[in-house]
Amino acid sequence: MYGIPDRLRPLSAAEEQVLLAVWSCKQPASRRDIGEKLAAKGWRPATVLNFLYRLEDKGWVKSGKEQNRNTYTPTLTKRAYGVWTMRQRLDTVFGGDLAEAVRALVSESGCSQSQLEQAMAVLEEKHAEVEEYDLYDPYG
Repeated sequence: MYGIPDRLRPLSAAEEQVLLAVWSCKQPASRRDIGEKLAAKGWRPATVLNFLYRLEDKGWVKSGKEQNRNTYTPTLTKRAYGVWTMRQRLDTVFGGDLAEAVRALVSESGCSQSQLEQAMAVLEEKHAEVEEYDLYDPYG
């Protein structure tokens, strides 16, 4: 669904935090590297390792060996995961209504003028792509 393989099982909030830490490390990442990213949570190394086992079991990371240490690599990009999670929220909370979601986000989030201008530029760029595609005539 939305570019995410069906074999991937849903994540808990804590598993998502570990996956975010994996993405923030140089790949492939060791348990120690990942644990350092999660140090503020106060998790013990065994806890981090337990979550890594869960992520591997659910298909979100692959384990490997580099010299004498286990390494972990995500099976998809952070961007793909972000699109998937946003699409789920869009469908669930806003019934798929992108305009309503954008309206709610912009009116309630306290976006700066600069952030709004950047978002508008992205929307205008996407709009131009769609218009260009609509004008394309493969037979003419």
